[in-house]
Amino acid sequence: MNILSRRAVLAAWAASTAGVLAACAQAPSTTGSAATFTPSSDLATPGSTVPQVSVKAAFPPWGDELLGVAGIDDGYYKAVGITITPEPYGAQQDLLMNLTPLINGQVELGGGYLPSIANQIDNVQNVVGFAVSDVSYVYRIVAPTGRYKTVAQEMTAGATFADALTTVMAQLKGQKLICVEGGSPLFRNTVAKAAGLDLEKDVDIEFLANPDLVKAGFAGKADFLSPSSAGFVVQLQQKGWEPLVDLRQVIDNLPSDDTLPLRFTYSGLVTTTDYAQDNFETLLRFTSVIYRLIDEMEADPEATAAKFVDYLNSYTGTDLTAKELAGSFDDIYSLRTFDRATEFYTDQSDPFFYESVATANLAVLGEQGVIEKGHTPDELSIAGQVYAALARYRQEADKALAAAPDSDLKQQAQNHYDARNYLDAYRFAATAAGRN
Repeated sequence: MNILSRRAVLAAWAASTAGVLAACAQAPSTTGSAATFTPSSDLATPGSTVPQVSVKAAFPPWGDELLGVAGIDDGYYKAVGITITPEPYGAQQDLLMNLTPLINGQVELGGGYLPSIANQIDNVQNVVGFAVSDVSYVYRIVAPTGRYKTVAQEMTAGATFADALTTVMAQLKGQKLICVEGGSPLFRNTVAKAAGLDLEKDVDIEFLANPDLVKAGFAGKADFLSPSSAGFVVQLQQKGWEPLVDLRQVIDNLPSDDTLPLRFTYSGLVTTTDYAQDNFETLLRFTSVIYRLIDEMEADPEATAAKFVDYLNSYTGTDLTAKELAGSFDDIYSLRTFDRATEFYTDQSDPFFYESVATANLAVLGEQGVIEKGHTPDELSIAGQVYAALARYRQEADKALAAAPDSDLKQQAQNHYDARNYLDAYRFAATAAGRN
C-alpha cells in the first residue's frame, strides 16, 4: 500500500483524468473562462402534454446521490416525461470521483458533488451542478467503539470543544490514519490545525478507496479511519466503530471563518453547460423529481429509504437496512426541501449560503495549489438559476390555477404542482385558463 502525502494524492487524482478531460472539454482552460450558460427569460409554451425525452443518467453509489433511484420504480420520472437510460436505474458511474463519463457524453447528467468539480475545475470548466439536494456532514474520524476518547464524551464531561479536540486528536500521534483516496483534505487539516497536530509529521497517513478502507479497519490494520461515504460510515458505526470527531461538531464549535470552506459540501445533480443550454426544461423536470423525493423522505424516511436500499446494497456491497439508511439522513445528510432551499441561494446570512461558502473553498484550494487561483462560484453551479426558474414557474402556476375554471386539465396541473413539477403545472394551468 502506498503512503502518499496529502498534496501528492490530490495531484495524482487530478492528473489521472486531466488528459481525457482536457481533450473532451469544449471550454477553454484559462482560469475564469468557464463555459457560459444563459437560460431563456421566456416562459414555456402552454400545453396539455409533457414532452417525452430519454436521459442518460448516473446515480453514484452514495446514499444521498442515490435518492433519485427511489423515484424510478414509482414512475416519478415518467410522470415528467423522462425515461432514465440505461434502464432501469441508469449507469453505475461514480461522478464524484470521475467526471469523464459526463464530459465524453456517456452520461448526460447525474448525481454529483460540487466539491468534486471544484477540485478539477482547471480541466472541466464546462461541468456544473444544477441542483443541490443537501449538505453532507459525512466527514469524520472514526475508531473502534470504547477504545479511545471522543469529542462528544469529553464535552459531556465538561471540556470545551477546543480542549476536547486537542485531547482526542493527540491520540492519533504516531498512529496510522487511513483516509479516502482522492478525498478532500480540508476536514482533517482543519481539525489537526485546531488541535495543534502536524499531520505531515505526527501521523502516518495512508490512502485507500472507501471499500478498502473499511476492509482494512475491520481487519485491524488501523484504528483510525476517515471514510467519506455515508453507506460505509453507517456500516462502520453499525459494526463497532464510533466517530471521534465529525464535521457537524466542527462547524458548530469552531469560529465561522475557520469552517466556511468546510461548509462547501453540497450534494445534488451535475451536467454540462452544453446540455443545460439545450435541455433546460429537462433539468427543471428532473430537479422537480428530486424535490418530490425530499418531501417523501421528510414525511416517511424509512419507507422512502426502503425504495432504494436494496439497490444501494447491491451497488456498494453494504448490507444496510432501510432503517439504517434512513438514519443516515439524520446523522449525515441535511436535506433541503424546495422551500428551505432558498437558504442556499438568497439568504446571505445562512451558514451554507452558496456564494460565500464556494468562494472560501475555491480560495483555499487555490492557496494549496490544488487548482489555479481566481476561480469563481458561478463556474461551478447553475443551481441558483434552476431554482429561480422553478420558483418563477410556481408563481406563474399559482396565477394560472387561480384563473382557470374547474376541469380535468386544471386537476392535472394541480397534480404536477403538488409533485413539485412547477413547469408543467404552469403549462397545463395556463392552457386550462385559456392562454395561448
